[in-house]
Amino acid sequence: MAMKFLPQPKRVDHRDGGFALTPHTRVVLCPGTAPEALLYARMLQNALRDYAGLTPALGRGTAAAGEIALTIDPQQKPAHYTLTVAPEGVTLAAGDDEALCNGVQTLIQLAQRCGAVLPALFVEDWPDLPNRGYYQDCSRGRVPKLSYLKRVADLLCRYKINQWQLYIEHTYLFRDLSEAWRDDTPLTADEILELDAYCAARHIELVPSLSSFGHMYKILSTKTCCDLCELPDSEKVPFSYTYAGWHHTLNAADPRVVEFVKKLIDEYRALFRSHKFNICADETFDLGKGRSKALADELGEKTLYVRHVKALCEYLVSQGCTPMFWGDIMWRFPQSCAELPKETICLNWGYLPDQRENEIRDIAASGITQYACPGVCGWNRWVPLYRNAYSNIRAMCHHAHKYGAIGLLNTDWGDYAHINDPRLTIPGILYGAAFGWNAEPVEMEELNESVSRIGYGDASGRLMAALTDLSDHEVFDWQHAVNWIEGNDTRRAELLAELDLTKVPEANAAVAAARDRVLACSASLPAGQKEIVSVACVTAESVMLWNEIGAWLTGPRDADPELAARLEHWYALYLVQWRQVSKESGLPNLTRLIVRYADLLRHRQYAEV
Repeated sequence: MAMKFLPQPKRVDHRDGGFALTPHTRVVLCPGTAPEALLYARMLQNALRDYAGLTPALGRGTAAAGEIALTIDPQQKPAHYTLTVAPEGVTLAAGDDEALCNGVQTLIQLAQRCGAVLPALFVEDWPDLPNRGYYQDCSRGRVPKLSYLKRVADLLCRYKINQWQLYIEHTYLFRDLSEAWRDDTPLTADEILELDAYCAARHIELVPSLSSFGHMYKILSTKTCCDLCELPDSEKVPFSYTYAGWHHTLNAADPRVVEFVKKLIDEYRALFRSHKFNICADETFDLGKGRSKALADELGEKTLYVRHVKALCEYLVSQGCTPMFWGDIMWRFPQSCAELPKETICLNWGYLPDQRENEIRDIAASGITQYACPGVCGWNRWVPLYRNAYSNIRAMCHHAHKYGAIGLLNTDWGDYAHINDPRLTIPGILYGAAFGWNAEPVEMEELNESVSRIGYGDASGRLMAALTDLSDHEVFDWQHAVNWIEGNDTRRAELLAELDLTKVPEANAAVAAARDRVLACSASLPAGQKEIVSVACVTAESVMLWNEIGAWLTGPRDADPELAARLEHWYALYLVQWRQVSKESGLPNLTRLIVRYADLLRHRQYAEV
């Protein structure tokens, strides 16, 4: 039996009777509601138009019988709300403005399911975690269009996610980093300011996130900044996804580095109303292996790492900000968390389906505040690993509650060009919404049916089961494709030996069957939600095509111009879908790689393979 709401409220009591909307029904903002609550009233108005066929008028003042009252109740705790549906009217009473917004989303879901006749019920609800976030990579292949970012903001609001971070390395138009973004399509100050205001109106805290230690490939590969890189000569290495995926760490021994990062922080932080700032500082694997080696040998790699992170955290605190950082390095020496300002938040990530609790436990024992950070598990693949994502998010939310984490930050990375369509990560976002709000476990089949019915409006409830099956059959996935074309002969042989490409015919048959099940769901989807069908079909073709290419690589490799042409025709469709939601950004590099494969299939090796 599917959940009736997503996320599921803490208490739902069903009662006799119901409330029938009429053309005379009003949505009334009662005394005490903020002017900003007009937005939530309009959300409800539009939803009732779409789901019930009636468009209630809006009003302010005291609600009469037969009306929908939105009110602030000082007796309610902050973040709490109650929803009462009775034959005589509907009352949504909230402890604060954010809770009022969240309660409206619950009422909208009720209308989505029941139309113009709402069953009588009483809902009492509040979140288990105060901070429920989504983390989106906007640097390593895709820079989303502002129009799509607003769609995401609407989605987060609908499912009560109240924090959002955009991962930035070089893809903001920094004044002094034009060499890093000149061949990209970075986000601009205008776009960030507009998105920040859009999010704030929906009670989503848009938190700035900026690489400030590791993962600075594009910046540290410029002639302007290459002398700040831990490893010399980074600017001389031609682009490849493999090389770009290395961690490209700042030289923490260089006294100029901290001031360089502070300048970037100051420019970027000014665009956000949030008082949090994520400095990232993850995967600094180059540290102590190049220009800082002498100092690392003297002081220790740990000291170098902590010193840099501490300096940035202290600077942010001095500016009235709460610093955040990824905890993968600090987990090796969690006792060092005590050296950081007490305001600092550790973002503790892990992506295994049975993710162990050690990292969360050990960081908790250090005394530092933390978030648990699972993932939607879409990176390096055409289709997210939905089963993995479900298990990982469920486990990490359990650890968060067990060890007193104050938040969840559900991550969505873009390694190796961010080739997966971001619209396919929406189910993973909704898994995070479900478990971040309500700690009570729910089985995957039940949650998937709810995602289908509520998230996509799928009357059959079967869409997510089909998408999940679609995700299970990548034999030669995107990471394999990149590693093969960019590897040497030894690496290529090793990679192919690791894979059982005899499974490709069986896998592709399963993909085709899953695609057909998605197509069958199209009749059950409302007009505004059918986009997922096209996305899923092109993605299914991606999986099958690359599986075939992997199988071709293991054979005699006779020229196959037909397969090359199919690759190119598929890519034309893929580009259309890319441009629906993303700027050009990483497309030139991606196109070059696709062309290399097409040329290889034709035995016309214009590029090195």
